[in-house]
Amino acid sequence: MIEYLHSLPNVLTVFYEITNGLTDFGIRLMSFVSVMVVLIHGLLVLFVMGCLSAFNKKYGSEKTKNIDILIYFIVVLLILLSHLVDIFIWTYAIVSVNVFSGVIKTFYFAGEMYTNLDHNDPIYNIGERWRILPILISFSGLFAIAISGAALYTLLMSTFGQTAKSPKSS
Repeated sequence: MIEYLHSLPNVLTVFYEITNGLTDFGIRLMSFVSVMVVLIHGLLVLFVMGCLSAFNKKYGSEKTKNIDILIYFIVVLLILLSHLVDIFIWTYAIVSVNVFSGVIKTFYFAGEMYTNLDHNDPIYNIGERWRILPILISFSGLFAIAISGAALYTLLMSTFGQTAKSPKSS
């Protein structure tokens, strides 16, 4: 076991090799876009949920529970729209550095990577320089979907979950 541990590469050496391979401006730009997509998505979801919370504080009551179903699906559609905005941001960023020849092909690539649907399609020959791009897009998509899922679950539970009944006074 000790021999095996001594044969492992130095952690700093591996880290430096990875970071030195990511010195290209385009890759740094895509890394920045990855962080921005998650932040923008988080802010959009926070805004939608904040608006819903303000609406519920002002108009919410037991009498409006029937409207809550409609509001819930409006929120679902708004969050779906926020994911499409994320894919558009990726498309715009990728088009700006000319990874692919066309906007539609870039949009499909961004959508497939964002939703983690496919990476081995031969139509997307991204070359050695952009090999990190699918990873960056996928991570931003995973985090954005997790943020959305958490928000929708919280909304679902707060809107339709069982509320504790207060004990009857004797």
